[in-house]
Amino acid sequence: MIEFNYICFVTLNLLGLQIKGGMSFEERVLEIIRESTKKSGGIVQSELWRILGIDSREGSKLIARLMRKGLLMREAITYKGKKTYILRYADNTRAPVSVSVNLNPVVEVPCFACKQINRCSIGGYYDPTRCPLLTRYLLSMNIRRTLSLTP
Repeated sequence: MIEFNYICFVTLNLLGLQIKGGMSFEERVLEIIRESTKKSGGIVQSELWRILGIDSREGSKLIARLMRKGLLMREAITYKGKKTYILRYADNTRAPVSVSVNLNPVVEVPCFACKQINRCSIGGYYDPTRCPLLTRYLLSMNIRRTLSLTP
């Protein structure tokens, strides 16, 4: 492991790329690609494998994982007469999405607190069309709606 870190450190210093200690492997790879994108518009996949000292199988899995996360873009190119890919850091990383759902109106429905909910059915002994609790709730909802529509 020490030899790998040393080789990786020396290679990165030759390229002028700085990597901070304490990063995960994915973070290190992302940092290399980010810096390469800033300096030269990206890094060829095979060069990245050489810098990291990994084979193309391991590298491809890693890049696929980062692409699924939306952190990288990959473009097909011909490099030294062979088809390969150039990797670029995606500036438009996805921002976390926050969804807020208000369940208060649903919680107020008396059916959810009713002990007979499993037996309740139209035409049955416990019929929602004849339920006094549900009727009272629906009437109060209608009154609220009417009051909110009144100017």
